[in-house]
Amino acid sequence: MSSRHNGCRVAIIADDLTGALDAAAPFAARGADARVVISLEALEVVMAGWEGAWPAVIAVNTESRHLSASAAAERVARAARWLARAAPAVWFKKIDSTLRGQVVAECLAMRETTGQALMLAPAVPAQGRVVRDAEVWVDGMRLSESAYQADARSAPLSGPLDEAFARAGLTVTRHPRSGASLPHDDAVADAQSDQDLASLYDAVLLAGHARLMAGAAGLATAMAQRCFGRLRATHRALSSVQSVLYVVGSRSPRAAEQLAALREAAPTLETIEVLAGMPADPVGQATLLIPGEPAMHVPTAAHDTATFQASAPAAVAAAEVAGCLARQASSVIQRWPDERESLLFLTGGDIAMAALSRLGVASISVEAEWSPGVALGSLDGNPSKRVMTKAGGFGEPGLLARLHCQLRLEGMR
Repeated sequence: MSSRHNGCRVAIIADDLTGALDAAAPFAARGADARVVISLEALEVVMAGWEGAWPAVIAVNTESRHLSASAAAERVARAARWLARAAPAVWFKKIDSTLRGQVVAECLAMRETTGQALMLAPAVPAQGRVVRDAEVWVDGMRLSESAYQADARSAPLSGPLDEAFARAGLTVTRHPRSGASLPHDDAVADAQSDQDLASLYDAVLLAGHARLMAGAAGLATAMAQRCFGRLRATHRALSSVQSVLYVVGSRSPRAAEQLAALREAAPTLETIEVLAGMPADPVGQATLLIPGEPAMHVPTAAHDTATFQASAPAAVAAAEVAGCLARQASSVIQRWPDERESLLFLTGGDIAMAALSRLGVASISVEAEWSPGVALGSLDGNPSKRVMTKAGGFGEPGLLARLHCQLRLEGMR
């Protein structure tokens, strides 16, 4: 991809905020000016401010994961039409690696708007998510047999991807291995390693005709490596952070494990259970916000995570939980001095969107990928207002505990 290109180099459309950040982070980590617009409604104004000086990577969140197929497709098409003003060299449709949301409808809408054939590759081998025979496997089991099928708001697609697209009228050819010749038309690629994804993108570049790339963080990383030349991501130090707020609202099993490990590693961490009516008046430099229904047993060790999952009442709507967490997060952050460098950690796309909207944020300048699946950036480009986001199901069980240890804040030891 030529550095003389006058538009942006990569345009990304994602169906939720953590996905947009997750896809942009590998590019930022390799030196690209990568920015994420947090909503479709903000895109027109934000792009007007960038006119003629486009960031290398522009990502937008269409906030369409939980919409109907037709509504989601319409928002994706609108986003693509706006982003076309930046004349991107490469289009990337970020899809959930566990195939939640309107994957087929959104890919078809972007395919029609861009006029490019699809190359589907949703594998994220670093997170145990691979594609075999056009079907996603998670941690050694078929996606259709995994815990992700129980997603309350957006159950994943089941079965092979080519069959799902065929039901919508599009023939998608299976690309079974990295060494095979690329199909000329729409395709879905098997991938069981990061090298498979890198080889796939090399083959796309060698073929010489534009493709609409559709995948998750694994494919984004392979593309970033080839576009910006550095195979190793770099990390900006967190040593200057003086305050941190963890907001953990996702009820995925992995998020519960991470919360349990954090509380076990930091038993004195100040915790506010927002739905339990606890007062939000933190006094320390580190605070944890969780939903905390009165009946909920908050996990304090790894073996408690099943209880955390089972005890969360279905009666409390996800939107209500996100709204309550967002209000409390805003209240905590407003108490922080403007000059203090702070970090806001948000787990779950719905939670992240609610919190950032409440704070009036329009875009995030992405700095790096702190860990696979964890984007680090700054709110509206303010370097003292830093933010990390993570999809609920991403990351190893000790991720939050590891971050807490790295921050080394007074009172957190």
